[in-house]
Amino acid sequence: MTDKNNNQHNTKKQPSFMKGFCDAMAMYFPDMGKGDIAVGVSGGADSMALCFAMSEYFKDSAAVTIHALSVDHGLRAQSLGEAQHVAAQLKPLPNVEHHILTWAHETKPNARIQEKARVARYDLMKNYMRAHNITMLFLGHHMDDQAETFLFRLAKGSGVDGLSCMSVVQKMENDFTLCRPMLGLNKENMIAFCEEQGVDFINDPSNDCDDYARVRLRKSRDILAEEGLSAKRLSVAAKRFSRARKALDLIANDAFSGCLSVNKSGRIVFRVSEVVSYPEEIVLRVILKAIAHLQDDTGYGTRLERVENLCADLMKPDNFRKRTLGGIIFECRNKDDQLILSLENLS
Repeated sequence: MTDKNNNQHNTKKQPSFMKGFCDAMAMYFPDMGKGDIAVGVSGGADSMALCFAMSEYFKDSAAVTIHALSVDHGLRAQSLGEAQHVAAQLKPLPNVEHHILTWAHETKPNARIQEKARVARYDLMKNYMRAHNITMLFLGHHMDDQAETFLFRLAKGSGVDGLSCMSVVQKMENDFTLCRPMLGLNKENMIAFCEEQGVDFINDPSNDCDDYARVRLRKSRDILAEEGLSAKRLSVAAKRFSRARKALDLIANDAFSGCLSVNKSGRIVFRVSEVVSYPEEIVLRVILKAIAHLQDDTGYGTRLERVENLCADLMKPDNFRKRTLGGIIFECRNKDDQLILSLENLS
């Protein structure tokens, strides 16, 4: 295991970025010191800074192997050459193995390109990790990314959950964990770190293309910052929303268990009088939790607005009308004090 005292001593001699990175690693990943981990490396300043910083952080721990994963999306003629350039930059690092993963597609998507590329990128990295028994994927998301995510979701009308944005540690399916130790650091520090280390990073031209909403929001941030909406303040706001989300989820989990009468395959029954005794936000979370229990992995992608409308009606159970939402039948039997949720195809 890495000597934590030694790590703390070394950070005093390192640039501000490296100290901030080491502090975040010690806070959120204190027990790391052996095993294989994966790092997503696109070649930009953020992901290159992350990989070089992780190599430095674990330089005294021979038990840690860092798998640097670069995805060739095949959407630009230069993409393979850029991935190979990343490989050359990382080759001197003794504890890093670099691998290029290729997105195989016959034609370039003509719509939702960034979204589809993102899904393909995560699928390729997860498949690699599964094949090599790796569960932790480190990503180069930083404070500026968090600010953009906040603005993007705010523009889409997100609530508390959406505005909590990204977390440093995010549990995923099949025991995968996304790790973002640089969320408290800004990109300027990463660029400075790369320049100090002599790292030749890549500027993706899509980052300046106004076709994408995130790029347009990024360009608007200078104006917002003049009004006080800096990346740091937006990041703090996201952290506060995350704190509220955790509290609401804790109450909702207790409400779910406390109001439950029946929970079996394809059918959930609550005591409706107890459900509606909670504030509407908790009722909403209880219903969303029940929907997640009943739906299969693919789900129906039920729109939040429709669930909100259902909950608003449920707060007046005498007037609640039986309905189907997302493949689930919702029925109130007030005489029996029951709210019944059952899969449509089982009724």
